[in-house]
Amino acid sequence: MPTPQRPELNALFKLPPQDAIDYLKKKGFKIGWDWHETLDNAHSRAFTVAKVARIDILQDIRKSLIVALESGQSFEKWKADITPVLQEKGWWGQKTVINPEGKEQEVQLGSPRRLRTIYETNMQSAFSAGRYKAMLLGAETRPYWEWRHVSITNPRKQHVALNGKIFKFDDPFWGVAFPPSEWGCKCRVIARSAREVGEKEILSGEGFSTEINEKIGVDRNTGAEVFAKRTQFKIPTKDGTLTFAPAAGFNGSPATSHLIDKVLTDRATKAFGDTSGLKQVEQILTTPTRMKAHEAFVNNAQSFGRTQYQTSTVGVLKVPDLDFLKSKDVKIDSPIMVISDHLLLGKKAKRHADAGNAPTLQEWLELPKLMLKLQRVLWDVKNESVLFILPTLTEGSEILKLSVRSKDGVMEIVSIFKINPQALEDGLKAKQYESIR
Repeated sequence: MPTPQRPELNALFKLPPQDAIDYLKKKGFKIGWDWHETLDNAHSRAFTVAKVARIDILQDIRKSLIVALESGQSFEKWKADITPVLQEKGWWGQKTVINPEGKEQEVQLGSPRRLRTIYETNMQSAFSAGRYKAMLLGAETRPYWEWRHVSITNPRKQHVALNGKIFKFDDPFWGVAFPPSEWGCKCRVIARSAREVGEKEILSGEGFSTEINEKIGVDRNTGAEVFAKRTQFKIPTKDGTLTFAPAAGFNGSPATSHLIDKVLTDRATKAFGDTSGLKQVEQILTTPTRMKAHEAFVNNAQSFGRTQYQTSTVGVLKVPDLDFLKSKDVKIDSPIMVISDHLLLGKKAKRHADAGNAPTLQEWLELPKLMLKLQRVLWDVKNESVLFILPTLTEGSEILKLSVRSKDGVMEIVSIFKINPQALEDGLKAKQYESIR
């Protein structure tokens, strides 16, 4: 008789799963040998399993987890389905394999225990991301989020101490501490209205966090110690000080996932023509949490090394831009601007790298912030695209020319490279460009 599914996961499966399914479907892939090579927010943008070095095996595992979500499979049923697939492809048991450094290494590949870890980690993360999205959408009427400890054997003191504690939905605390915040954590967050909260204490992590480093392993190649950054809070309360730090590898947030990209896109769409509303979305894009989402997008693309057509939201068209594009009969579904990883890795990336006018890695990482410093917005007459002129982060007179074009209503960045300012002035004189603002 199959082992019953754990009650905590049974409870999760009662939730509408579509957002959890989308969370897994929208992830790219990342090859990682050791678990600490993909930490925190990188997990919310990329699917990875330690010591899986083949994309087809990663695809098999992710596909099987999506099927499990769609059909509500228990761990035992999922394990029974995926085990023969992994065994047939040789990813099973203890084996001596060649690691990324070309050295022989004795490793544990697939096993019932590892499958349990893969299943529970991904299910918990997917449902957590879905719940985060739902709560964020309801934050206007239920802006207070309460931590609820779920009793398990050997409960963690830190998590018990958080039980019943309340923070605003946009407090920095949730930027790293939204559960699960440790392996095996089953804690939940409940959204509350102002009426429900009443006179209860509202805590804030703003200004009460520090970064700590924890040793999590040793580099197999150099023997050097490997450390992970963790965010530790020491928050004053009426009863003393609340101390909390997520475990290594859990120092991230569902707010960095693709699900929240969709929330921001929808919010910007509703704010079409509303200067204040668009400004709010623009400000969210450069919050620390959303910058981490963009950084994870860039770093995962660089690490994988091949285009997966993953995207990141990096900017918002302003009302004058939208009015101008409307006059040109350009189709716009949302004011949000997105960038695809093919610009970092495709033919254009190579062409600009060879020409010496490609953005630096730091400029890619800080692109949403650079969008706030734009110098001019122009219309490229021939290519029917909007040009954003941005400063660079390097010395010299060069500027970044970023071209945005509607692709069936989606405003996508189609090129970005450095130019001499004089080339821009020459284009204006030749009427190649029109000024928008």
